[in-house]
Amino acid sequence: MKRRERGFTLIELLVVITILSIGLVGIAGLFVAGSVSASKSKRMNLARNLALKELERLRSAGFAGCTVDPEIFDPADGYQIIEQNADGTGRVAFRTDSLPPGSQGVIEIAHYQSGAGYYPNLKDITVTVTWPGGGITSGRVVLHTLIANRP
Repeated sequence: MKRRERGFTLIELLVVITILSIGLVGIAGLFVAGSVSASKSKRMNLARNLALKELERLRSAGFAGCTVDPEIFDPADGYQIIEQNADGTGRVAFRTDSLPPGSQGVIEIAHYQSGAGYYPNLKDITVTVTWPGGGITSGRVVLHTLIANRP
């Protein structure tokens, strides 16, 4: 046979197949990472929207409406009082149906405290939404606001 008509050797083909395999595995890894990132982003947006909805509900209710009480947080609407203090502070759980099972939403209402003292006319509201996932897809969103009692 003439040298020009020989074709590829078996070793050359194995080297090419190995290089292509390494490249394809790398590209497949990018697809997996993109899918995981999209899943976490979707869950984070859903959780953020749930937390914002609760914060807006409390802001529109005003200072008097930011009280842990069954009349304000009706169990029929999906709320469950976790802790209720005599001064109207405490913790309330809320439904997170749009997130995966095992997700949890909690509203914490307390009077604002700083190094300068205790402020009975200022409520410190924290809304936390957590969701489970396969390691890196789990997460938590925490939103915080203050609501004042305006005379």
